Amino acid sequence: MAEVKRDVIYSMLASTLPALGNFVAVALALRHMDSVWLGKSYALVSFFFIAIDLFNFGSARIFTVEAVRSSVPTLIFLDCLSALGSTAVFAPAGILLGRYGLIAQPEFVILMVLAPVCYGLSHFSLGALRACGRSGAICAISLTSALSRVLIIVLLTKHRELDRYLPDLLLLVEAGYGSMLLLTYLQADRKRSPDRLRSGGSDEVRFDVRAFDFRPFFVMFRNEILGSWYSNAIFSGAKHLDMMLVTLIVGPAGGSLYRGVKSVHNLAFNCGQGVALLLNRGSRVSMDMLFHRPRQINIVAGALVLVMLAVAASLLACRIRLFPIAGLGSYALQFGIMFVTFAGAMMIFLCRVLSLLMFSVNRASFVLVSTIEVGLSLVLIGIMSYLFGLLGALLGILVASTTVMGLSFVLSRRDARKVLIASRPCSILDADARTENFAK
Repeated sequence: MAEVKRDVIYSMLASTLPALGNFVAVALALRHMDSVWLGKSYALVSFFFIAIDLFNFGSARIFTVEAVRSSVPTLIFLDCLSALGSTAVFAPAGILLGRYGLIAQPEFVILMVLAPVCYGLSHFSLGALRACGRSGAICAISLTSALSRVLIIVLLTKHRELDRYLPDLLLLVEAGYGSMLLLTYLQADRKRSPDRLRSGGSDEVRFDVRAFDFRPFFVMFRNEILGSWYSNAIFSGAKHLDMMLVTLIVGPAGGSLYRGVKSVHNLAFNCGQGVALLLNRGSRVSMDMLFHRPRQINIVAGALVLVMLAVAASLLACRIRLFPIAGLGSYALQFGIMFVTFAGAMMIFLCRVLSLLMFSVNRASFVLVSTIEVGLSLVLIGIMSYLFGLLGALLGILVASTTVMGLSFVLSRRDARKVLIASRPCSILDADARTENFAK
């Protein structure tokens, strides 16, 4: 039991630390660096993760299927396809977008290849390490990456002549993150720990890439592969597409401010992931609290508390000048931007908690709500940022999150009536397509 609790804590830290590190790094960068160059650099990173998720087959998720584990001891070969596809998209398209000035161009073009290759080869490693109880190692790697992003900004603020290397350093951090995960997995697999990273636990099981017949494997498990790919390409990739969208509509300077706001939302998103994990590990009481109809007075009281918290956080953010928004207009406009930011973060937190717990009851409802969330968010962000600029983009997030929150609550109560709460729910760890990307 103690080991399970420790694993849950490590999973929470591995989810929140990258987001916290990104928040600190972005806040520092917005204070000291050129906003246009910063916006283009973060647009490059967003495009990097779009290319990554476009070819992320979710090999760790696929490996949870018993029939897959009995057929093959590892799915690293799927990661090889992921790395190849991501590189084929990111390198040429990134160079082309950089020449047109839409995103930043690294000084060392080799990083346009190195970063997607290293990161793409780490998908199965992350899931395998988590499945065998190596969440502590994942947490250490996540902490190292988070600190690296902060140290990069500190270095550049001290040596401004190195600003042109910001895209290179950001890509280098992602390449290092993927490499550390892959090397940790290979080292653990070589030691053949009692946890067994391979199926069946047999030390004699070896994967011979030359003798393995890939065609029957892909034919037999095409539904699992396509379903897992859909989850990553649509749900994860779309959460980086909004950064590209706002940068193109509002401009790189506005995109850099949006990235700062997004760091707050990412922190709320990943904290919601951790809270949902704790609730899922808890007793039946946690399910009853979330899925039974609350009293109307409790809903009103909760809404008032959230509004008061958002107001307090907004006043504090304006006072300490959390983000450089003074040039956007009056104090009322600045307060409005920060209020919408924190209100949206609260709704994102609640949506993440409820949606992942809903996944443990009904996966079909989770997929439906997630698809609606992705589509509605992108449409509202695109339209409202075009009409009202940065404030419009933030309003789009708030409206979409509130709508999804209400829909999730309705579907959760409906599904709870059909499912025996006492039965063992599906693990919500399967629902985490790649929480570390959202922090990127």
